[in-house]
Amino acid sequence: MKFYFAPMEGITGYPFRNAFQQCFPGTDRFYTPFLSANDTFSFTTREKRDTDPALNKVPDLVPQIITNNAEMFVWAIERMTELGYKEMNLNLGCPSGTVVAKGKGSGMLRYPDRLDAFLEETFELLDKKNISYDSSVNASTSSEKQISVSVKTRLGIHDPSESDRLMAIYNRYPLSDVIVHSRVQKEFYKGEIHYDHFRKFIEGSKHHLVYNGDIVTKKDYEKVKALFPEIDTVMIGRGLLINPSLIRELNGGDPCTLEEIKAFHEALIESYIPEMGSDANLLYKVKEYWSWLSRSFTGSERYMKDIRKAKSLPEYKAAVRNLMANCKLEHRQNF
Repeated sequence: MKFYFAPMEGITGYPFRNAFQQCFPGTDRFYTPFLSANDTFSFTTREKRDTDPALNKVPDLVPQIITNNAEMFVWAIERMTELGYKEMNLNLGCPSGTVVAKGKGSGMLRYPDRLDAFLEETFELLDKKNISYDSSVNASTSSEKQISVSVKTRLGIHDPSESDRLMAIYNRYPLSDVIVHSRVQKEFYKGEIHYDHFRKFIEGSKHHLVYNGDIVTKKDYEKVKALFPEIDTVMIGRGLLINPSLIRELNGGDPCTLEEIKAFHEALIESYIPEMGSDANLLYKVKEYWSWLSRSFTGSERYMKDIRKAKSLPEYKAAVRNLMANCKLEHRQNF
């Protein structure tokens, strides 16, 4: 089984990825939080730094791009190709209301015909620019540029049956991975996973599928393996934020120790220092991550109040030490 680390906006930038890889190796592929390809035809400083190969110390990194314009998408692909990236991932899964309102992320799933036209135009533009994306279907095999385009998708907007139309669209194009979060946009991250509709993808998709959704414990993982023995790759997001040793455990290794969590926390701070520029910015980042990591400590709620209130790095570190000293690191089966 291969394991992909799902991106989390505001958390899994390059400082986090580097610290995570240093302390908990085993992730096969990381994805960047989405890069916005818009009519400015330029990336922000943060986006440029997050995709700078010199700053990334992980084994495999895929830029994830969000846009609803094929010309802008191809522009972003070209920029990432110049940096040496060989795969670009199209975000069709973000359920955020502000993103969806702009017709981006899972908002693109609202109008399947427009999505179809977007993908058709994308590959036509790649052909015109002599960028080879799949030698088996693209005649431009002599191109020195060769990339893969993957998508991360949901099942639709309102009803999982919308996925039948979406799968038919994806099957028309030479995509590499199709990463499926088996919920619709309106469900965000709550409610039951629609396993039956992921099964439809397995039976009808011509692409390599990646399962995504609600793998937080080993029990969750074993359920997915039993339901879908054909799947050889899973993407995990929240589960790794809560329990950074999860992949090791899924491979038969030991749960993480408190000392490992302490070392990871220190590595994370050290990784953020040159990027954040001030203690205030650094604290904002690490506090945001603690909203996930704290779930692995029993009785952490009262101690999290002090972490959230900390105004300086020494005050924050003292609050973290207090939590770790008084709360048990517990590897629960359910969160």
